[in-house]
Amino acid sequence: MEKLIQTYSGEGKLIFADNEAAAVNYSIAEFQNFVPDGMGGQLPTTQDRRGRVSHAEGHPDWHPITSLHPGPLTLVLSDGRKLKVILTTSQGSVQGTGDFF
Repeated sequence: MEKLIQTYSGEGKLIFADNEAAAVNYSIAEFQNFVPDGMGGQLPTTQDRRGRVSHAEGHPDWHPITSLHPGPLTLVLSDGRKLKVILTTSQGSVQGTGDFF
């Protein structure tokens, strides 16, 4: 089972492996995963972060290199926190690979 615990949205930057950056709008949902504890309750396990990014300006399609190298890329949120993400679709769906840093 998973429970939505936080959402993040705003304008940020997506930084590619060559340090090229693209201005993006992002919407990221953070989920807490749970497993049964054997006594009718739930125990928290891992957290999962996933969502979408889209170009803030210009053409909405991602650079063709993203189909060959989907990441990990660095998403910089408007508050300065960073999240490593992998582009899971060419339409901008992303999956977080860890925690914010």
